[in-house]
Amino acid sequence: MKFPLNHGPWLCPLRGGEIAIEQGVALMLVLWIITLLTIIAVGLTTTQRTESALAANQVLDATFRAQAEAAINFTALNLLTQPPIEALADKNSMDSQGFWLPDGEPRLWQWGEKALEIRIINETSLIDLNLAEPNLLMGLMKAAGVQDPAPLVDAILDWRDLDELHLANGAEDEQYAAAGLPYGAKDGPFDSVEELGQVMGFDRDLYQALAPAFTVSSGQASPVVEFAPPLVQAALQGIGLGELEERLAQEAKVLGESSTVSGRGGPLYRIQVRWQASGEAYRSMEALAKIELGGQPSLQVLWRRYALGRVVN
Repeated sequence: MKFPLNHGPWLCPLRGGEIAIEQGVALMLVLWIITLLTIIAVGLTTTQRTESALAANQVLDATFRAQAEAAINFTALNLLTQPPIEALADKNSMDSQGFWLPDGEPRLWQWGEKALEIRIINETSLIDLNLAEPNLLMGLMKAAGVQDPAPLVDAILDWRDLDELHLANGAEDEQYAAAGLPYGAKDGPFDSVEELGQVMGFDRDLYQALAPAFTVSSGQASPVVEFAPPLVQAALQGIGLGELEERLAQEAKVLGESSTVSGRGGPLYRIQVRWQASGEAYRSMEALAKIELGGQPSLQVLWRRYALGRVVN
């Protein structure tokens, strides 16, 4: 029996299977290409959004820095402007006439469409960490409600002195090592108030409570009482913060709402500028400036610090 040479009909089912496989592979390739293109599109969109957010943030940052510089210059101009003698007799009169005092109170200053919050602090009315006597440091701790201030005061003194002998309640390298800290006492002056957070015994809460009362730039052992924050005033008088508030309230009753000022402090001022950017985010700048009528120059910014954070009311 002979078979025909034409086997075409016998191979039809096999060719149909090959076509189906080829179509399936092509479909898979198309699906993979679509998936890849989708991933690329999502990546490009994400990158574009990220770059847009970064660009917007840079614009906001540059805008705030320019406005903060304007705020520093305006503050300097305000402090250099001599108020009338009669205005100095009443603090409220100074405020009403637009003459700012370095009392740490917030003042709103409109710049274009933005309102900047400006605070001025008389730097010489703060306690110098490098020059303050132990009694003054002890008074500050007590005013802040610290129950056992001696170890903290001695730790500050041991941090800033040049020797390696620790005071009775102080701490040098050996005590820092025993506490598991990777550093010892500095044995040198404080370069910034932030260093206080590294001194043994100062946790975050205590540091935040005391830091606004300190400086490393006043150059004097005793702060100027006028324009001193309440905590510093209480330390100078050797009383608690609550007792000071009672005394101030009694003085206000006797003197009435008005209070006299003899000047506007200086020449060192700490200028704090805050700008709420959007939602709860805010930008802030703190600068130490020497502002002196007749100085060369009249305004000298010694340092600036910028921060980005959240509003805390």
